[in-house]
Amino acid sequence: MRAAGPSAFESFGLNHCLQGDGLAFNAMKISSACRFILASLSALFIILSSLSAAAQNKLADADNGFAFDLLKQIAKEQPGKNIFISPFSAASALQMVANGAAGKTLTEMQDVLNTTGIEQADLNRDCKALNQSLAAQTNVILELANGIWYQNGFRLKPGFVLENQKFFGAVLAPVDFLSPDSAKAINDWADTKTHGKIQNVVSFPFESPPKLILANAIYFKGKWEDPFDKSLTLPRDFHLPDGNINNVPMMAKHKSFEYQEGDGFQAVELPYAGGQLQMILFLPATNSNPQQLIGNFSGKTWRDNVLSSFSRCEGSLVFPKFKLDYDVILNDPLKAMGMQGAFSGDADFSMMADQPLFIGEVKQKSYVAVDEEGTEAAAVTTINMFGAAMERPLKSFEMIVDRPFLFVITDTQSQAILFMGIVNDPAQ
Repeated sequence: MRAAGPSAFESFGLNHCLQGDGLAFNAMKISSACRFILASLSALFIILSSLSAAAQNKLADADNGFAFDLLKQIAKEQPGKNIFISPFSAASALQMVANGAAGKTLTEMQDVLNTTGIEQADLNRDCKALNQSLAAQTNVILELANGIWYQNGFRLKPGFVLENQKFFGAVLAPVDFLSPDSAKAINDWADTKTHGKIQNVVSFPFESPPKLILANAIYFKGKWEDPFDKSLTLPRDFHLPDGNINNVPMMAKHKSFEYQEGDGFQAVELPYAGGQLQMILFLPATNSNPQQLIGNFSGKTWRDNVLSSFSRCEGSLVFPKFKLDYDVILNDPLKAMGMQGAFSGDADFSMMADQPLFIGEVKQKSYVAVDEEGTEAAAVTTINMFGAAMERPLKSFEMIVDRPFLFVITDTQSQAILFMGIVNDPAQ
């Protein structure tokens, strides 16, 4: 990102290194007819591109707002702990679920996801466009996948299925959640989509067999645009929140960075090959901490104040190599953020199925490794949906078929009746 100008700096108290570049364009001389056609097509392209970019920016703002809200809540619940999440993965999985929500349940989900005011049809199209844009990069590996597994015989509404297939590329498969093969199918999918980095996202036997499980997987692997020199990696002291000190290997580099000093932090951009993706590294001031820092961030301040306030500066950077495996149940953070009805027996997922459903668990497993070469990261978010009217065990019974009876043979997936009959005399 480049500096937007002094006004952006003033709002964050920044005063570092502005530069500007000039561009010049020369117009080709062509016939008036061709010029008119090209101008018209160009204008149309610009309008469509602007609309598409604006829609993606609006969705990105919503996702980023959700990201900071979620991280704040997890950090509040796990102070001093290592945390690594993919809010994009969580948002994607929840947006698939939202395609089956209605009423107050949908309103709460939209509030938490910061998508209030965006029509669901527009949101689906924006999600697809953003996913395609992210996956189109060639200098890094960035792979996205969505899946839905449902209990064999459980009927999902066609509209819910179509929207998630068309806009999220979700793969649907019937399974028997009473069989270990169901867990193996989901775990194999997660393992494959994350190149072996995320495994065992579900466990068998299920504590209570769900009606369906929705999942999003994201995998990223990128090399730094300017790798760190391994010979400069040395053990250095790292100060822990409790005051103790650990000696850890730290990478070092001196060069010209995109950099800023804000109110209580320093930040530097570390681009990956191709320049489209980057890591932004934040160092809170000695009298602050990461939890205090993210308390000042939102989707709007992130775009308007943070990203716009970097400028080119010469400097030195030292930061540790690290690797994290992280698991988190997101039920409590999402409830604290306002998504409560979706987890209750009163949830309205009437656009998903005729049978009442509620969210039983939102879980994410994630992985990240950062070294001199670059970064590898992966995450899988799973959402378990249960029947709102939980089945009670049947009491012992006795059924003696000693009189005329009816029988029906049906297709369990579509519930279509294939055969039916009445038997008045079995011996005839």
